[in-house]
Amino acid sequence: MKIARLCLLVGLFVSAMAHANDWEKIQKKGEIVIGVRDSSPPFGFFEKSRGTVWGYDIEFAQYIAHKLNVKPVFKTVDPADRLTVIKDGRVDIVLATLAKTPERMKEIEFSLGYFVATQKLLAKKKYAFKDVSQLDNMTVCVPAGTTNAQYLRRLSASVKIDQLPDTAEVYKALAEGRCEATCGSEASLQRGLAKLPNKAEFEVPDVPLEAEIYAVGMRRGERHLQEQIDKALIEAEKTGEAVAIYDRYFGPQSPVPVPRSFKIAR
Repeated sequence: MKIARLCLLVGLFVSAMAHANDWEKIQKKGEIVIGVRDSSPPFGFFEKSRGTVWGYDIEFAQYIAHKLNVKPVFKTVDPADRLTVIKDGRVDIVLATLAKTPERMKEIEFSLGYFVATQKLLAKKKYAFKDVSQLDNMTVCVPAGTTNAQYLRRLSASVKIDQLPDTAEVYKALAEGRCEATCGSEASLQRGLAKLPNKAEFEVPDVPLEAEIYAVGMRRGERHLQEQIDKALIEAEKTGEAVAIYDRYFGPQSPVPVPRSFKIAR
């Protein structure tokens, strides 16, 4: 029994050591594997002219990799798999519109926030959406694995929620009339609205539903890696690079201007 217990303790110690040295592993490889989304513009999308994924999240990922002095290697992930790919080691970090929530903080580590998203609704104009109580009689499509369904449930116990594989499927369902609304960050909704074939039927009412902080996700216990990423994010704010990235996607000259109402800070 003592031998079995000793073997178990040794196994747990080895597992913990292997699980808590991502910083050293990244430095040794000279590269960092980053989970991103490819269907969530403007945060992550496939850019035909570049032949790769691009967007707000990807630019921050590149900046972080540069400051860590390693090569970024991007791997696209589904919204529902973002925590799983971190925990099972398929990626080192995730920058994929990952909201920092108390529930998720029990499973993974988070960096400082690099974006604050005001969550709103994209709905058919016929609803004249003015108050969250109207959610009670609506069918809302959301990408599976996101926090959208959670805050909708907090706002309405009777809202009908249809969870679809990704953002592209959500907007397809909207266009085809299979749901009456979707929700997400205001900037993402405005870009999605512009591409709907029947966009004249929809609007993004000025009714905030939730505020979410997007942050970099990494495995539990990776405090040194977390410190280095936080340091890079704070430097991006101080040098103006964070504002420059923001302006490229949400500034006055962008397709969907949204004033920046936050700063990256401890």
